[in-house]
Amino acid sequence: MSTSPVYATLGLSRNPFPPTPDAGSYFFTPRLEEDFAEVAHCIEARKGFVLLTGEVGLGKSTMVRRLLDTLKDKNCRSALILNTFLQDSALLSAIQSDFGLPPSDSVEQGLARLTEFLIARQKADETSLLVIDDAQNLSVQSLELVRLLCNLETGQEKLLQILLVGQPELEETLATPELRQLKSRIVKHARLSGLHKDEMPRYFDFRVNAAGAEGRLSIEPAAVDIVYRVTQGNLRQIHLVLDRCLYGLASTRGSVITDALVQRAVSDMPALGDDAATIAAAVARPRRRWAWVAAGLVAGTTATLALASWGLSSSGGSAPPVVDAAPKNPLAPVPKAAPEAPTPAPVTQMPTVAEPAPAVAASAAADPSAAAASATVSVAEVSPRIACEAQLKAIATADDVLQVQRLPQPLGANANALKPMPRVCRFTEGKDAWVAWLGRSEARYILAAQQATRNVQLKLKGLGLLDPRELDDGFFGSKTGEALARFQLQHGLAPTGKPDELTFFILEQQNVSAR
Repeated sequence: MSTSPVYATLGLSRNPFPPTPDAGSYFFTPRLEEDFAEVAHCIEARKGFVLLTGEVGLGKSTMVRRLLDTLKDKNCRSALILNTFLQDSALLSAIQSDFGLPPSDSVEQGLARLTEFLIARQKADETSLLVIDDAQNLSVQSLELVRLLCNLETGQEKLLQILLVGQPELEETLATPELRQLKSRIVKHARLSGLHKDEMPRYFDFRVNAAGAEGRLSIEPAAVDIVYRVTQGNLRQIHLVLDRCLYGLASTRGSVITDALVQRAVSDMPALGDDAATIAAAVARPRRRWAWVAAGLVAGTTATLALASWGLSSSGGSAPPVVDAAPKNPLAPVPKAAPEAPTPAPVTQMPTVAEPAPAVAASAAADPSAAAASATVSVAEVSPRIACEAQLKAIATADDVLQVQRLPQPLGANANALKPMPRVCRFTEGKDAWVAWLGRSEARYILAAQQATRNVQLKLKGLGLLDPRELDDGFFGSKTGEALARFQLQHGLAPTGKPDELTFFILEQQNVSAR
């Protein structure tokens, strides 16, 4: 399996914080190691019925997979049931099938056939284990079937070891009077909890180094504090936040996860809820919000790409503004009564001689007494960057944000690489080429996520980077991310697979027709 460009950029062989169970890199805390050892002992000693419960995202399925891997070399044969919406006879048939037995015509015949199989396995000194995950979905009737299976035993030991795994609701169900007999058979109940705050730095180091970091990546204590406060040690949520932070590190070629990086990651993750973003903002140092243009892959499923600030040319127009009672303008103030400025001619390079900078000219017009002073100011005294920014500020509206980025070498060396456009200018500082442009404020203009992603997909198809047979469905999956990473590599950008502001700007510049 190929390594994602994001993780490869950081020197990692794989995702250290995957959304799926990763039993190969299992992190033991002291209490988890104790619970794991006791559960394994109960199964190996054939004591019968074990219960494992915990909230969503605390690693129950990961522990089960690690347990099965451990018991595989100890003469243990297991059946794993994941579909707990199967009930009664259908559940028994699934258990038989996972043990390699043919289906039965009735529950009675099925129990008899299963008993015969278990006795044969016991005589061969083989342990038989049944694991039922998400057992909180089982009906009372199905749990009664589990009780019947618990009764299969010899004089000294149980024929079938049963591990029920579920959320805390399972405990409530087992506490009902109808199931008191089943509850009385529990020989070990392990309750999982989240990581403690002081365990999180070790957890981070363990996961990234297991993925090949070899000490190159680290996390600041202040960042750990934010992650803990928004996740409360929940492993699934920790993975969501830290995986998003890795995308940020890859885009900047950084190696340290800071509190500001975590804050920006959390603010763009609705899966964590509004409270998490509020906590992150409260505990982090005030920093400028990072314009996360892409919402990446979440919990192993396809996520929607939420694109802010820019609309591809193929979108056909701008999105309506989000109502904001007090919008902020990061540019120079624009008089409220000023008439709408006409669309300026495309600017590709600011002049360096002959005229005063627009900002200087505007100042002289507003204050005649300063005219004499301004007349002595030549454009040679104003840097190309200041002149470029001044011209764009002069035409900016209250909803515009000025973006200034250094161009990668291939684009910077080619004067014709970017087509002339209104609200854009290029300039040079030393040996570096730069581009400045006016984009929409991300706080007020959020494009419809699916439509914006669809525009990206159409653009990538037109460039031959995305298979034309792929659906332009508006969902940002792995194939779209890989195509975007290829585009970034072609243009000398970090292959993050996500459209940061500069990637999105360059993508918009491409003169192609969507296929």
